[in-house]
Amino acid sequence: MKELKKMLIYFLLIVGSVVMLAPFAWMVVTSFKLPSEVNTWPPKWTTRSFASSRIVKVVPTTGSATISKGLSLREALTFVAKKSEGLVLNVNDDPFYRGTLKIPFKGATYVSKVTTERFSQFLEELEFPEEFPTDSPEVFFENVYLNYILGASPYFKRDTYVETILNSIDSLADTIDTILTFAVDRIEDESERNRFSRFLERKIEELEKIKPLIQRFKAGEELILSKRELVEIQKILKSLELTYATDYSHEVINNYNSNIRNGLGNHIKHLDFFLAVDTFFKKVQDRTVDKDIVAQTLTEKDKRQILIDRTRHFKDALLIKDMAEKLPLDSIPEEFSKFLDRELEKKYGVTGIELANLKSLIGSLVNLAYEHGLDPKNYLTGNSSSFLRFESAVEKTVGFNLTFVSVKSKLQAYREEFENADLLFRDVALNALELQDFRTIFENTRYAWKIVEAPQFVKSVLVKEGKSIEVVMDNVSPVYFIDDGIRKVELKFSAFDVFKNVFQNYALAWKAAPFGRYYFNTVFIAVVTTILEIIVSAMAAYAFSWMQFPGRGILFSIFLATMMVPGEVLLVPNFITITKFGWIDTYYALIIPWIVSVFSIFLMRQHFLSLPLELFDAAKIDGCSHWRFLWQIAVPLSKPVVVTSALLKFVGSWNAFLWVLIVTNSPKYRTLTVGLQTFSSEVGTLYNMLMAAATFSILPVVIIFLFTQKYFVRGIARTGLK
Repeated sequence: MKELKKMLIYFLLIVGSVVMLAPFAWMVVTSFKLPSEVNTWPPKWTTRSFASSRIVKVVPTTGSATISKGLSLREALTFVAKKSEGLVLNVNDDPFYRGTLKIPFKGATYVSKVTTERFSQFLEELEFPEEFPTDSPEVFFENVYLNYILGASPYFKRDTYVETILNSIDSLADTIDTILTFAVDRIEDESERNRFSRFLERKIEELEKIKPLIQRFKAGEELILSKRELVEIQKILKSLELTYATDYSHEVINNYNSNIRNGLGNHIKHLDFFLAVDTFFKKVQDRTVDKDIVAQTLTEKDKRQILIDRTRHFKDALLIKDMAEKLPLDSIPEEFSKFLDRELEKKYGVTGIELANLKSLIGSLVNLAYEHGLDPKNYLTGNSSSFLRFESAVEKTVGFNLTFVSVKSKLQAYREEFENADLLFRDVALNALELQDFRTIFENTRYAWKIVEAPQFVKSVLVKEGKSIEVVMDNVSPVYFIDDGIRKVELKFSAFDVFKNVFQNYALAWKAAPFGRYYFNTVFIAVVTTILEIIVSAMAAYAFSWMQFPGRGILFSIFLATMMVPGEVLLVPNFITITKFGWIDTYYALIIPWIVSVFSIFLMRQHFLSLPLELFDAAKIDGCSHWRFLWQIAVPLSKPVVVTSALLKFVGSWNAFLWVLIVTNSPKYRTLTVGLQTFSSEVGTLYNMLMAAATFSILPVVIIFLFTQKYFVRGIARTGLK
């Protein structure tokens, strides 16, 4: 029987331990997971972060605009978004940040250039459903594919396109029914009327038959209809032969045929056009790629050296080299921008606000020039009149433009204010262009991967935050690779890469907010609050246990009664008090209200009462004061209770959230618990990074408890013993 009881107790202990530790274990496991693994059902205790290889799904596209992230206001005033130069593979999977990347290019077909004669001949035979630019074959192909299958809202998007066709079929059926009911009798020729009526009745039956055939294309693995599916849809629609052929002309017949052309006929025209372009597109590609692209991540040292090499032609190349060797890599563009601004402020005596306004105005002028095909660099080299030449060239090109008129009038006001205004404008524009070029080079360097193996025409491989891969090519248009079925890339990781992948969420979470500052604030507030509380509680507990004064018992009872007041009730009066003192968004508001704890006073008082009275009498005979007895005898003998009180206060202060959220307005004074809300928004919660941040937030508390648990247990056990 005793053995059975022991087994039951052990079983309950094991179950209790599992129940208590499971949430913490799940939090740690989630902190290692990839974004797509967080919301999988059923939940799994495993993650692909520990894998030595991965297959990543990608979607090829071209022509996307690249806008650099993390631009400061200083840089954003003049930075112009540029079109990507290469084939862009958008990652339709979890992002990646390192490893050996293999892009399956082997066997892909391409062509260096399509001859003008061949392209012109093809265009003459083509029937356009809408306008497309035909400046060059590459531009034409790119716009066609972007419009039909690669753009943000492609024409052949599965659900919308199929639904549009079904709606057109229903609309045509309604039109035919209306003609049969109300309009067919208006045809005077009886034989033609009967023939047309029979034709319409057959078409209604055929339309009803093809609806299920079209409906089945709604289901598919890809969001965009494949070429095979488009060919099938084309055959189905053309099999209808909806146009009524006759030499007899009548308004009803003409209206019907016109309705066909504008409805299903328009869909057939788009299908014919795209499939013809796609066939010609594949036909002109007469070369085959002989190898895959293999690339590896570069070290930060390599990236710094590449940045130095690529900016040797800059007039500030020595400064950039010095910055690249000393500063953190991500901070270099901002520091370079500040240097350029300081030089202008010193040279022309302008203020920071005036310079910011000028940068905004001249940046608008530069953007207008680029939009209308002008290169500002061709006009801005030379003497003080170079800016006037540039301004005149923009004016002639854009004609009447409200943006230009506004910029010109404001620049004229600055000309009246500054003596060498045109020289200042020229230097601001040149600095803006230099900063723009530097930013472009920096972005290409920051995201560059080392090419291990690649076809000769591949110039570089850029992996942008693990969310897109750009393959930059030399003398080969990337548009010729969008039809080669590149839907997956392969990643392989070394042991060190796997280690970094496992803790990637921790690195991202740390960078997502100023957690270094949050950590300092949390530790500082928790330590100071704990020390002050121990001092105050020890003195109060000593007074209630060893000192005799009138009303001691009643006063202690009142103290204990305050423990029954919910903390939320005190939030408003405490906030009003803090506001009156002017302590909002200061350390005072986070420390002073919480240095007194009735529970801590009660805990220490109960332990002080358990100390032998003879100690106090002996100390008093030796001339010991109350202060000396408290700190040299009572407190050292109460070490377990003091540590327990300190640990409880430290943990409480470390985990405080609501009060910190209310009395702080800036990250300068906020703590870790408030910082965790960075990963939650109206859109959703990034649970993997939230769990990573929560893990490194509670880790210090767990470590402290492991080292002090024996004192904690002894302190609780001895409380109240006489």
